[in-house]
Amino acid sequence: MKFVIAFLSIVLGCALALPQTTSSQPPKTKEPQQKQPNQDDATIRIETELVQVEAIVTDKSGKLVRDLKREDFELKEDGKPQELSHFSVGTSTRPARWITTESKTNPKEAATTTPTTTPTTTLEAGTGRYIVLAIDDLHLAFGNLVYARQALLKFVDQQLTPDDQVALITTSGQLGLHQQFTNNREILKRAINRLSFAERRVAINTSGVPRLTPYQAELIENNIPDALALAVNEIMAKNPGTTRQMAESEARSKARMIVSENTSLTRATLGTIENILRGLRGLPGRKTMVMLSDGFLLGGFSQGALYDVRRITDAATRSGVVIYALDTRGLIAMPEAFDASQPGFGNEQPPGARMSIESSAMEANRDGLNALSRDTGGFPIFNNNDLSLGLQKIAEDTEVYYLLAFEPTVSYRDGRFRKLEVRVKNHPEYKVRSSKGYFAPDDKATVKAAEKEEKERAKLEEERAKNPDKAAKKELSARIDLLRDAMNSLYPLREIPVALSASFVDTGKGEGYAHLLAHFDVANVKFEKANDRYNAALEVLVGIYDEKGKSVDTFSQKLALALKPATYERTLKSGFLFHRQIKLAPGFYQVRMVVVKEFPRQAGSSSEWVEIGDLSKKQLALSSIFLAADNEVLFAALPQNEKVEEEKKIEDQQVVPMPSQISHRFKRNSKFDFTVFAYNAKMDANGKTDLAIQTQLYTTGNKLLLATPLTKIEMAAENKTAPFAPYAARLSLDKFAPGTYELRLVVVDRVANINAKRSVSFVIE
Repeated sequence: MKFVIAFLSIVLGCALALPQTTSSQPPKTKEPQQKQPNQDDATIRIETELVQVEAIVTDKSGKLVRDLKREDFELKEDGKPQELSHFSVGTSTRPARWITTESKTNPKEAATTTPTTTPTTTLEAGTGRYIVLAIDDLHLAFGNLVYARQALLKFVDQQLTPDDQVALITTSGQLGLHQQFTNNREILKRAINRLSFAERRVAINTSGVPRLTPYQAELIENNIPDALALAVNEIMAKNPGTTRQMAESEARSKARMIVSENTSLTRATLGTIENILRGLRGLPGRKTMVMLSDGFLLGGFSQGALYDVRRITDAATRSGVVIYALDTRGLIAMPEAFDASQPGFGNEQPPGARMSIESSAMEANRDGLNALSRDTGGFPIFNNNDLSLGLQKIAEDTEVYYLLAFEPTVSYRDGRFRKLEVRVKNHPEYKVRSSKGYFAPDDKATVKAAEKEEKERAKLEEERAKNPDKAAKKELSARIDLLRDAMNSLYPLREIPVALSASFVDTGKGEGYAHLLAHFDVANVKFEKANDRYNAALEVLVGIYDEKGKSVDTFSQKLALALKPATYERTLKSGFLFHRQIKLAPGFYQVRMVVVKEFPRQAGSSSEWVEIGDLSKKQLALSSIFLAADNEVLFAALPQNEKVEEEKKIEDQQVVPMPSQISHRFKRNSKFDFTVFAYNAKMDANGKTDLAIQTQLYTTGNKLLLATPLTKIEMAAENKTAPFAPYAARLSLDKFAPGTYELRLVVVDRVANINAKRSVSFVIE
């Protein structure tokens, strides 16, 4: 497969051929060894029963306390003091030293197993913050959603750092696929702008009779006399011929329907939050979840009847997530259902019952937000009309925190909830916010699960012998489940590290393609040696989705790795490239890629967004910008009709380190080449085009550092009749400090008097 087009050598002035990497023969005295992963200072992995708790400490004026040490803290589990085995201080730019533990699946071995270091298989902790914006659109009024959207856009523009990773989810799932962690502000803003009012709303009719809100309906279900009497008297006043028994039956029936619908929405909300939290466990380090909601009911007089909120506390503790809640209703002057324009205002029977009920409802709707935030170490923000200010307060609270870890002195392993309490010794005036507890491991449940798994494995082996087709379908279903889980993960899986770039190129004839270039790091992949070859079979699955989360294309390809010893050694050290081009209609797409190895099962994933231009408008358009270090190959191929094979063998020329074209990372004082293609240039009366380009360089915060004079784009001799114009140049980085930058290219069509822009971010190390 060819990755490089010939005419680029004309533009860049150098031959762009695939690198010919050489390597020495492996030592004869021993077999090639797989590369061992480096241990990141931010992550330690041990096998032990360990509980980690993050604590935020404030003084009596509410300011963060920043200078505490291990000996300053006291931690209790169910009232019993615990000895701290690990202590670390974290900041918004330097995470605390997180410990990732491997679970013990065999209770009999738990008492005798010695803690051991195991290979890193998940994403390593970064230097920035991980923030999940959870939009509870199932409980958001339309006006409040609009207000929240504006505040979030301001938050992204003004309060995020280049290293912050932000994910966006909705409790209704209206985004289709949630927005995975990204530091791309434009992508985040597009996701925020896609937020819309959720149609799944509780059937509240505040103008009908009886006027029941979810809280009053809940009171009626719990046989509260005033709530029922208020509804019954409304019905009888509206319909004088109705008996009290008939009115009571009607009121209870409507209340039952509203409670049922509200229960469904609350469970959906909390279930989504719990699933997201548990899915973050494989991501080391501290995570913050900001939940924006109008509030919801937890079951009134039957606390926990709708959902055991301790499950969310447990999930947050195990995943290292602190939840903050932002009441999007802001400052509430009057209950929503208490409206003087409503019929019968002031004449309710019993007198004042509606005001009393709805005033209580205001607080009841905050119970859920209170529980989720305070029980996980965060806090709620109520009665604040400035949502942006609330988000700023939350961001400031992440500046300093303490990570405490302990091994329980007594491990009951009975599945019961364990209460945690953290305080600062000798400083009673200090307030400590931390997780309120977790569920202990349950050995009985673990044994049952292991027994069930063993039975299913034995049954599958039996089916393989008796009914191979049925067994194959079950194995396929399990593989699909794994691929789906990897595809839907908020963060990339790292057992097989995958780096992906998705770029737009066009034939110049309105045929837009997503140019996919991926790099697989197989240092941790388990190879089998046979006949002087190192063998492994991988499967690549790619899903392409539009902005609404609708699947527009999927494909899979099996990769057969049968490597000679020398190539095997190089592959472990360098990894290899994977390339595909997908024809797509104009639009904005997310590409999600998963690579899986079976037996033993390992997985990796990555995702990128790509915008496919619309050349049918016959207006100036640009391809994506392609980057390459000055000593690298530019893998920028024009679309071509390549043969798609069901199983592909990895060629030796694909075994190369990750190119800068994917990583967009460059050393300080180095140089890189950038290339872009311009389409639909208009010709003047003489059949000539007049295109000019300006190169602009920005820092984070939209500060302009560099703007070159307009430079004419010359058509290469071989391409004067071609419907596209290539441009390439080199940028020297010797004058720029390490950090994140944005390269913008502005092309002007002086014949058509129109311009087009493209941008790409890169990092100077």
